[in-house]
Amino acid sequence: MRYLFTLFTVLTFAALHAQDSIDYRIIFIGDAGEMNHAQQKALIHASNHIMQGKTTVMYLGDNVYPSGMALPGTKNEDKTKQILQSQFLPMRSKGARVYFVPGNHDWDKMGRQGLSKIKYQWQYLQEQNDSLLKLVPPNGCPDPVEIHLTNNLVIVAFDSEWWLFPFDKNNEDTHCDCSTNEDILAKFAEIRDRNKGKIVLLASHHPFQSYGVHGGKFSWKDHIFPLTAVNKNLYIPLPVIGSLYPLMRSTFPSREDLKNPLYREMIANVDAVFEGVPNLLHVAGHEHGLQFIKDKGTQIVSGAGAKHTNTKKGKGSLFADATQGYVTVDLLKTSVLRVTYYIYKKDTVHQAFSYEIPYVQVSAN
Repeated sequence: MRYLFTLFTVLTFAALHAQDSIDYRIIFIGDAGEMNHAQQKALIHASNHIMQGKTTVMYLGDNVYPSGMALPGTKNEDKTKQILQSQFLPMRSKGARVYFVPGNHDWDKMGRQGLSKIKYQWQYLQEQNDSLLKLVPPNGCPDPVEIHLTNNLVIVAFDSEWWLFPFDKNNEDTHCDCSTNEDILAKFAEIRDRNKGKIVLLASHHPFQSYGVHGGKFSWKDHIFPLTAVNKNLYIPLPVIGSLYPLMRSTFPSREDLKNPLYREMIANVDAVFEGVPNLLHVAGHEHGLQFIKDKGTQIVSGAGAKHTNTKKGKGSLFADATQGYVTVDLLKTSVLRVTYYIYKKDTVHQAFSYEIPYVQVSAN
């Protein structure tokens, strides 16, 4: 009994000491908009990493599957509200700030009701009357949003799907600072200049680097069972013919794939604004897996909140896993960023990878 008490005391002291070394923590979870056992297990595990007064949780889009919020008076309205609740209630109950970023499924899965549905998702979160619970950017606007966490750490969140959305997004009944791609880039430049010398986490739904399906990397399942791309349960073997799906998708990529010209244009324009910024990290979801890439800058992919699909290692990949999970980013008191990946396997969640990024000193000039 004395041994157990001593062990408990040592472990408690070690945990408290570890938390004391952390200045601030962000928990990034993407594509969590479907309630299932693994999603709930991962979210509860993530909520246990919340530190009072110094934790923010950010959901990286596709917050409601399959087609965003059901509009008022329609069949699945209550169900889609419950999907959002499953994500924010565990985190808010522990005192963390919670932000949602829009994804393509939130925009009606690129459908014609996209603007109406993303505005309703914003409205529903507003109706909770909770200043620490928000959709950013708000109300269907494309305006990049600064979220200052410490004197040296800022999240810049933007709606990458707004840039790619194929239907009407003219938001006449709302005052937005930005209404064109050029406005967005000018706003990014202002934010960059205001935050010189700070650590900037550029958060969006769409990654700027990836080796998953959206990055053109397909698994044997995509070749043998191509219909699972339409319905995850359609395991109808179509060898040879099935390989046409990855080929056609690579040749004629959708707006949601990195090889699409419009997607590539977004990456090139935003990268040009932040070129040379030393302490910048991209954080995104979209791919249903976990990736850490250090190639053309640093890319965190955390899109495995509720689903998992093929993920491979590529140029600059230090970690890739196709299981469900999430990522924490800790700013240590030494100004080092520690990135930690947690995965769900065999009905448990455990740490799978950790990497520390030193702060790069910036001259006063």
